Amino acid sequence: MIKKYITQTNITLFLWGPILMAISWFYPDYARYYLYLSIIVLLLVMVFKIIKQRKDDKLNDTREFQASIYKMFFMVVVALIVFFFITKQNHI
Repeated sequence: MIKKYITQTNITLFLWGPILMAISWFYPDYARYYLYLSIIVLLLVMVFKIIKQRKDDKLNDTREFQASIYKMFFMVVVALIVFFFITKQNHI
């Protein structure tokens, strides 16, 4: 049962926050670059995971890759809607 909760993703998430806090506290000038690096690493991991899913789908004749693409499109649309309402200014 513990094996279910201790995954690579959970360990990464638990370490990312304290590292960000430590960088923000000791080296505040580099916090922005840490966030940029986090985005780049996240995108690379996501691309490799998608490539792996596509290979598995071809071998096993499943639809996980297609479902992942649909989930990403949905999240992009939600993010665009949220950013639209955040940046919308009410001019009279």
